[in-house]
Amino acid sequence: MHRGELLQKAVAESGLTITFITKKVGYSRSSFYNHVADKDLSLEILIEYGSILKYDFLHEHPEIVGNIATESSAQYNNNQLPKTLDQAIEQRNMWREKYFELLEKYQKLLELQLNKN
Repeated sequence: MHRGELLQKAVAESGLTITFITKKVGYSRSSFYNHVADKDLSLEILIEYGSILKYDFLHEHPEIVGNIATESSAQYNNNQLPKTLDQAIEQRNMWREKYFELLEKYQKLLELQLNKN
């Protein structure tokens, strides 16, 4: 199952603009396009979009529910070094995405602080 395509379908069905959705969820448009292209988009990100879209990905696609525990434990197991180049690339991409998510949230906080003053 291609999770990015699930996201793209839900956005298309919502009737909301990508700009509105990304602003509400806290991602840039470029991040959104990376998300819809990602076959293995994290469930956390998918659920974040679902809250804005009023779309329950877990209810609509129960087959991904079983992946939550395995995915989250695999993502955050820092003690395990990658055994293959593909695993290393996957791990690098995961941390890079986490970094960009945090950077975008930080920038939004800065903007809010600047607008208050």
